[in-house]
Amino acid sequence: MTPRKQSIVVLGAGLAGLRAAYELAQRGHAVELLEQHDEAGGMARSHEHMGYVFDHGPHGFWSRDEWINDEFKGLVDGGGGYNWLTKWSQIHYREEYFNFPLRISDIISKMPPWTVLLAFFSFLWSRLRLKLFRREPATTEDYLIDQFGEVLYRAFFGPYTRRVWDVDPKKLDVDFARDRVPSLHLWDTLRKLFTDPVKEQMLITPSGRVITHDLHTFYYPKRGAGALPRGYVRRIEELGGRFRYGVTLHGVDLATKTVTGTSDGAAFALAYDGLLSTIPIDALVPLVTPAPPPEIRDLARGIRYRAILLVNLCVAKPQVIGPFWIYYTSRVFTRISEYRHFSADLAPPGKTGICLEVTCDVGDEMWNFDDAEVVRRCVPDLEALGLARGDEIEGYEVIREANAYPLYDVGYKPRINRLVTWLESDARIITAGRQGRFLYCNQDAAIKSGREAGEAMATLLETDIPTRSTARWGGPVSM
Repeated sequence: MTPRKQSIVVLGAGLAGLRAAYELAQRGHAVELLEQHDEAGGMARSHEHMGYVFDHGPHGFWSRDEWINDEFKGLVDGGGGYNWLTKWSQIHYREEYFNFPLRISDIISKMPPWTVLLAFFSFLWSRLRLKLFRREPATTEDYLIDQFGEVLYRAFFGPYTRRVWDVDPKKLDVDFARDRVPSLHLWDTLRKLFTDPVKEQMLITPSGRVITHDLHTFYYPKRGAGALPRGYVRRIEELGGRFRYGVTLHGVDLATKTVTGTSDGAAFALAYDGLLSTIPIDALVPLVTPAPPPEIRDLARGIRYRAILLVNLCVAKPQVIGPFWIYYTSRVFTRISEYRHFSADLAPPGKTGICLEVTCDVGDEMWNFDDAEVVRRCVPDLEALGLARGDEIEGYEVIREANAYPLYDVGYKPRINRLVTWLESDARIITAGRQGRFLYCNQDAAIKSGREAGEAMATLLETDIPTRSTARWGGPVSM
């Protein structure tokens, strides 16, 4: 038990912020969460539109930590329960659909024989070279060529990476590919000629990390991904935690330990004993007074994100695609997801909801188009692919996510570590989560980051540690 009830302000009510608040509320602290949107959940939100339920991008849930899986089940069970699903995804290349992760049987049957031969020897050479020279890749391009060979890199992975990120893979840090792209091993490749990868066991690295992008089963709440954050909100409020929505932050005064801002237009000033931030780290730095040194302000301004438009379409037909989602390298959108495949409860009978993901940058032409124009740009590709006609779309909405993807350019890690170290040099501030730590991580990693940050904050408050160095909580989690 804590010696006294202390006040913690949590900036951001995404999954990391919610789990941190839940941890602290369970320990008896007074917790208040400040959220810019009108509901909690961050990018794990879902909502209803014209009788359809849409997530903020497709979500599947699985964790290597059983306590996270158990907590997920308990939280969403009261919100309609969950499905246990077998993943199926594809990538579209030269008018053919390839299963993803890539299967050698697809490559052999759907690519020209000469290209298949070149791809095979290119793959063998890349793996042999890796064994002989044991070089450590520095960039995404290095890693992808090492794992797949030059031919498959040029065919699939290079074009898709450039399309999504609008950055040459030579300029992306190796962390991006290492933690997000399934790798191939020679024995696995040969074995997949004769087996269905859906039935394979989960892959584990020598360090014990489960490679989640190679897993083929996952949980999904029957009523949409938003059931999970809504479950956390219920638990936190039962423990006395409070929420403020529609928040615009004005400042964080380190000297007086006060957060100021407005909530739905009403001004507030909250004193805190501890501040736990899960908002974008580059948004937090300018709020701090006394003003950070120029080096810190420059580092914060140098952080880059890739934005995304989530084009949600209500389609008056029972099905648009077969898999859960399909990646595209040469269309306006980079991925299509169909929510009915996740749960039949997400669309009216005989109809389906799809999400087209359009990557862009804040302020560019696509970002600035109105919703109708964005949809108009997407429809011709849907029709050309034979997926849906314009007259089958009975409704739409476009959701803009400015900080959707942290952009891991080469050398990003020491810059982020410097920012975190400076912010956390104040003994009562902790950063956590996807935005707070600039992590391209999954839901379960955000939850774990939040719990560890909550535990760390509780330790600081309960022992009154005057100073500290950055520890593991909320740190980089490879998924």
